[in-house]
Amino acid sequence: MLQVHQQTRTVPANIGWREADVARRATLAKDPLAALESLGTTMAVRRGQEIYAEGDPAECCYKVVEGSVRTVKLVADGGRQIGDILLPGDFFGFDSFGEHYFSAQAISASVVKRYPRRAVVTRAQGDATLARHLNELTAKALQAARRQMVRLCRTSASERMASFLLEMADRSEGADGYIHLPMSRSDIADYLGLVIETVSRVFSQFKQDRLITMKDVNHIRLVDRDMLVELQGDI
Repeated sequence: MLQVHQQTRTVPANIGWREADVARRATLAKDPLAALESLGTTMAVRRGQEIYAEGDPAECCYKVVEGSVRTVKLVADGGRQIGDILLPGDFFGFDSFGEHYFSAQAISASVVKRYPRRAVVTRAQGDATLARHLNELTAKALQAARRQMVRLCRTSASERMASFLLEMADRSEGADGYIHLPMSRSDIADYLGLVIETVSRVFSQFKQDRLITMKDVNHIRLVDRDMLVELQGDI
C-alpha cells in the first residue's frame, strides 16, 4: 500500500508582526496622528468644562475625539471672542508656544485626547510623515486665523453668517444634508463678532429667502449653496 506522508508547512513566527505592521501603515496613511495614540491620555469633559485656561503653560496639545470644543479669549470690556470651534478629529493647542493665548472649553459633553507636547515633538523628530502633518496643521491654523481676521474686519453680518454656514457644511454636513451646529447662538455671535439678536435676525432672513431650512435650532440644511457662496464674497 502506498503511504502518503503529509508535509507540515512551517509558518514564519513573525508573520503576525508583518500583518500588524501592514495594518498600522494603513491606519497611519488614513490618519497620521494615529502615530501619537500611544502618547495620549483620554479625558472626558463635561459641557462648559475648561480643558486649559488662557495663560496656562502650553505643555500639552489635544485632539477632539467626541463632542465639540471652543477656544475663548476674554476681552477688556468683559466680553469674549471665540477663536475656533473644534469638532471630532480636530487637533488643537499645538500652535501655542510658551503659554496658551486662548482658553479651551467643551461646548458639549466631549472626549478629548491629551498629548504631552515634548513627547509629540520627540516622536515627530523620528517620523517624517508625522512631522509634515503637524507642520501642515500649523499652517492651516494660521490660514484660518487670517481668514477669520478678514471675516471680522471687512464683512457684513450676512457675509459672515454665509461664510460660517459654508465652513460648517464642509466640516459637519450629515448624510441627510443637515449641518449639526453644537454651539449656541451666543457662541456663534462671539465667533463672528456679532450680537445674538443679529445672528437670530440673519438666520430668519436666510430662511425667509430660502437659502436654508431648519429642522431645529441645531440642525440646518443649505438650500441655495450657490447664493451663499456668492454672498460670502472673497472671504
